[in-house]
Amino acid sequence: MSQINIRVNDETDKIFKFLAKKRKIPKAVLVKEMLLDNLKEKVLLKLLKDYEGGEIRLKTIGTLLEMTPSELFKAVAANKIECPITPEIDEYTQNITDSIIQRLSKGKIEL
Repeated sequence: MSQINIRVNDETDKIFKFLAKKRKIPKAVLVKEMLLDNLKEKVLLKLLKDYEGGEIRLKTIGTLLEMTPSELFKAVAANKIECPITPEIDEYTQNITDSIIQRLSKGKIEL
């Protein structure tokens, strides 16, 4: 595990001390939580855009940000991210769906 040291002005340090005292946790823990939460929030949107462009997989995003599949799907929906599929795959899956619906309506298959 790596360590990062940062310098902050006195006013920011006072805020961190106040918040840490209020939560009854060490200041370092508070700052780490705040950094990681904000980093995750900022990076997630960028990575979701990369996913939409077909540059990264959802599984990779989940691994990098330690997110469950449920959390990922909620983030995809909340940010209105489109699944990066080609028109050929979209047409293929639509044809399969149409075929299943047609067979269901004719009673040839049951669910």
